[in-house]
Amino acid sequence: MAISELAQLLARSWTFSDLDKRELEGLAAIAQMRVVRPKQTVVKKGDEAGPIFAVLRGRLKVITPGVERDAAFRILGPGDLFGEVAAFDDGERSATVSAIELCQLAVIQRDTFRAFLDQHPSVTRKLLGVFARRVRELSARIEDRAFLEAPARLAKCLVGLAERYGKTQAGRADVVCELKISQGDLGELVDATRELVNKQLRAWKADGLVTHEPDRLVFHDLARLRRLAQP
Repeated sequence: MAISELAQLLARSWTFSDLDKRELEGLAAIAQMRVVRPKQTVVKKGDEAGPIFAVLRGRLKVITPGVERDAAFRILGPGDLFGEVAAFDDGERSATVSAIELCQLAVIQRDTFRAFLDQHPSVTRKLLGVFARRVRELSARIEDRAFLEAPARLAKCLVGLAERYGKTQAGRADVVCELKISQGDLGELVDATRELVNKQLRAWKADGLVTHEPDRLVFHDLARLRRLAQP
């Protein structure tokens, strides 16, 4: 991929959106391209800190392996970064990141990225915003576990996916989210069993709320789903 093309892809990330053309091309020049297959693990919790990754195409899930079952924190898509904590901390990887679908990543080595941050303090300020958002996400996740039952957590997760990835189609009221996410993945995201997710999705399909298909989610009534996500 040409540096100019990669720079344009990096510009779509809100983290790098304030960089000018020269800065973006400088960042692209130090990046390497990597293709990741579905279900392939990119980094594992406990691994030594290493490169920083920018998602260019495809989606991945961030997972914390557990004793009884894994817990997924969030879904990453184009424009997201992961592994950037390693730019400031030499500790181990704090989570496992695996591909949900075919992905294309820009990979930047840690020492090279640190040098880039020294030259571009505006990027450092943006990354502080990323860290703040993650703290908020973790706080919200803890609150959800304390105050929401599993069906409400699932509804809230689905609404979030619809708002982030959903699109409307001409002449249709439905919102379509083209995301290859399994019932097991959804269970990880909301800390619930696959059996519970399957049962709830079937009930909501019968009620005309949402349809789960192998390669997409179709939302028929987001307003009702939002109400179910309330405590």
